[in-house]
Amino acid sequence: MSQIPPPPPGQPAPTGGSGAVGSNKNLYTILAWALLPPIGSLIFLFVGKDDPDVKYNAAQALVIHGGAFIVWLILWVLTIIVLPLVFLLLLWDVVWFAIWVVGLIMALQAQGGRVNFPVLGPLAASYVPMVEGWAK
Repeated sequence: MSQIPPPPPGQPAPTGGSGAVGSNKNLYTILAWALLPPIGSLIFLFVGKDDPDVKYNAAQALVIHGGAFIVWLILWVLTIIVLPLVFLLLLWDVVWFAIWVVGLIMALQAQGGRVNFPVLGPLAASYVPMVEGWAK
C-alpha cells in the first residue's frame, strides 16, 4: 500500500501586507500636515519617499508651511525694528494656525490620498515637483 503525502499547507495569511501600507499612508499624510510644520513635512518627505501620494502631500505641506514660516520670520524682524507692528505678527500667527487646521482637516478627509489645499494649493503646485525631487 503506497502512502500519498499530505498536500502542502496553504500560504500563510500576510501579516504586514497592503493593509499596513494603507494605514501608514493615511498616518503619514496626516502627520505631514500636523507634526511641527514645516519640520514634520520635511521628515515625512523622506519617510514616505516610496509612496507618491505621501511624498506629494509632504512636499505640498512643506511648501505651504515653509512659505508661512518665511513670512513669520520677516514679520518678526519687522516687529523688532518697528514695535507697533507686533499686531501683524499676532495676526499672522492666527492665519498660520488656520492654514494648519485646514490642512489637518483635509489630510484627515483624504484618507491617504492627495490633499488638494484650497487657494494655496495651486500656488504651491509649481514648487511641489522640485521639493519632491529632494527625496530621491
